[in-house]
Amino acid sequence: MMSPTARVPESVLDDVRERARTPAVTWLRRGAVVLLALIVALGAVGLLGVRSGTAHAAGGGYELTLTYPQVARAGLDVPWELIVRKPGGFTEPVVIVVDSDYFDMFETQGWRPEPSAETADASRTYMTVDPPPGDTLTLGFDAYIQPSSQLGHSGSVSVSENGVDVVTLEFTTWLVP
Repeated sequence: MMSPTARVPESVLDDVRERARTPAVTWLRRGAVVLLALIVALGAVGLLGVRSGTAHAAGGGYELTLTYPQVARAGLDVPWELIVRKPGGFTEPVVIVVDSDYFDMFETQGWRPEPSAETADASRTYMTVDPPPGDTLTLGFDAYIQPSSQLGHSGSVSVSENGVDVVTLEFTTWLVP
């Protein structure tokens, strides 16, 4: 039987002590919530999805325009299309040179059109494409980012004549989680 002076608890938590929180812990928790809200907001407006970029370069009688994945995520299809223009048209096969390391982050379905010849050295891939009719060559790369890729890469693409790069275009792809 309970004594008349014994206090009946109003809650099962009455005798549980509150842990003292330091102001630093409180601000750290608030900062984490703000960071999480910022990431969710960026994703909601589409800034963390795939975005393509366009880069241009001219030289040696060629104009290059590249559409490439500027921001991407692993597992998603991405655009990569190179347009090579040569006023007056192409009379010989075109040698396109790309950084091999850049393409390590892709799973590929192939090039459009397929190069008539392809070779590589330690760092670059050389693709020879038959001369197209007219003054425009379009080279497409059908690919998606490998699911295991976590970091982006920088790369370059060049047109080479007689073993010398006559025009080079540089670009960077960033990968986000």
